Amino acid sequence: MDHLLMVLVLLWSSGLQAEDKHQPTGSQCESTAKADIGLMVSESGRISPEDHENMKSFLTKIVSYFDIGPDKVQIGLVQNSENPKIEWQLNTHQTKQSLLEAINHLPQRRRDDSGDDLGGTLDRLFKPTAGMRADSQRIAVLITDAESSFIRDPGVYDLKNIGIEIYIIAVNKGHLIITASDPEETHMFRVSDSSFLLDIVDNITINLCNSAVDSVRLVNGTKRCSGRLEVKSEQSWSSVCEADFDQQDAEVVCKELSCGAPSVLQGALYGEVEAPMWTKEFQCGGHESALLDCGRSDSARSTCSPGKAVGLTCSEPVRLVGGASHCAGTLEVKLGEWRPVYDFYWSPKKAAVACTELDCGSAVSTGNRNESSVRSVWRINRDCVESGSSLRDCVISSSGSSSSIMELTCSDLLLKPITSVSSTMDGVSKAQQQGFLVRRGSNFTISCSVQPQYPGGSFQLTFTSSNTTHNYTQPAVNHSADFLFPAADPTHQGNYSCVYGVYVFAHNFSSESRLLSLTVTDPTVHIIRLVVLPVTLLLVVTVVFFILKASRGQKSGPQENIELDSYNLGVSRAEGEPAEEEGAQGAE
Repeated sequence: MDHLLMVLVLLWSSGLQAEDKHQPTGSQCESTAKADIGLMVSESGRISPEDHENMKSFLTKIVSYFDIGPDKVQIGLVQNSENPKIEWQLNTHQTKQSLLEAINHLPQRRRDDSGDDLGGTLDRLFKPTAGMRADSQRIAVLITDAESSFIRDPGVYDLKNIGIEIYIIAVNKGHLIITASDPEETHMFRVSDSSFLLDIVDNITINLCNSAVDSVRLVNGTKRCSGRLEVKSEQSWSSVCEADFDQQDAEVVCKELSCGAPSVLQGALYGEVEAPMWTKEFQCGGHESALLDCGRSDSARSTCSPGKAVGLTCSEPVRLVGGASHCAGTLEVKLGEWRPVYDFYWSPKKAAVACTELDCGSAVSTGNRNESSVRSVWRINRDCVESGSSLRDCVISSSGSSSSIMELTCSDLLLKPITSVSSTMDGVSKAQQQGFLVRRGSNFTISCSVQPQYPGGSFQLTFTSSNTTHNYTQPAVNHSADFLFPAADPTHQGNYSCVYGVYVFAHNFSSESRLLSLTVTDPTVHIIRLVVLPVTLLLVVTVVFFILKASRGQKSGPQENIELDSYNLGVSRAEGEPAEEEGAQGAE
């Protein structure tokens, strides 16, 4: 009887579990990172109202899993139809309740099966003007019943190239030619019809949560794409030892952070910390979209020596090429591949963004170069750039081809000149904390030079002291100029700097060297010191000698008297001895 009751209880409880299979589990994504998730619903004319309700239930489950807010997760949605429509932008709904209500009232918009540009449609959400944040994780979820014969998806590849992680949910039995992000087993889901969407909701929400979590970061770097590598595990950050990390691992990290290729991989570049060390060795193939997607094995090391934490520098995804310096030339952006930027009215503010990202000061001029043939180019959203976003974030994914290429010249295109000092008398000495020392009365020369970049130009030497300022100018000859100063005196003491100026690209450019501190010393002081010091030392030694001698004489006086008295007494006794003998003889 007891066994029968137990069986009935188990059957009853399993039945409850089956009924509650698609009820909320109460679980929540615990990510504290910012994530912008773009949903796209692409329903064909074959989809019934019931299928649409299944789709809405599926979306409700996904949204319920996340903490929604302006500093948390944002979710926008676009429907792909004959006239694609953004139902709401990423930042439209700032609470979960508002977002759930919007899904509940989501209308059905069937698309024409003549074609789908899924990536191009979804791209409309990933813009700063649509609420995308500069420091957020970007995730796209495409839900479509389209089959391969209806798919045109160049935009999907462009979304990947600008660092957006792609999930695809296929509601069909056919074959899709579009591809999700790597690894495909965690980013690609397929169900035969919409009634099975809720069967995959747990898996996809967990994977989405993992994507929303910041799993790697570069800290203490000079730029966004450089720093000491740290990996997040169980809500804590750990440094990575050099022995457990290689070039392929670095390629994955740089790609995950939407930076360019790794340029420097070396320990102790960005300081050491006492944070715990990662205990696994990474085994990336280089194709993964995230470091934690890579294979891992137990590390062969037992400890990580000081100075061996991985420091990584990735190249910035913006560059100027073909010019006379790194601050002038053809503007190119890397989103998967390097492409030039299409020239279409670049305002000064828009051009200044590029110069700032290149550490090249402000924009001086923009122009275009018409090539003989068309080539693949990136087009930049002008309003996006002028709102303060980076060039990478403002690339239009539907970029195409053009023969008009953007040329840009920035102000800080000159290398800094070098300042040095030489003298005709016994050279020049460099004190540890006092700059350069030059002897009074000697001729000295301050030389200004710059590495060859452009012909011509001139140098201006600026002298500044506590009460005066002087400027001296000479033309640059072989990229240098010498400024001669005869008979150095105290008025030459102060700070010197060289400013190199040159006229190129129809503009005047200049670059200033570091300050050089110069002190004039008086040689007579050295002569006096050389004479007076030995004489003084001799006098001191002589005085000390006589003082010691006199002191010694006073101490030895009484002892000498005693010795003399003893000596005198000894002599008297010797002389009296014969008398005593004579007296003795007389007595006899």
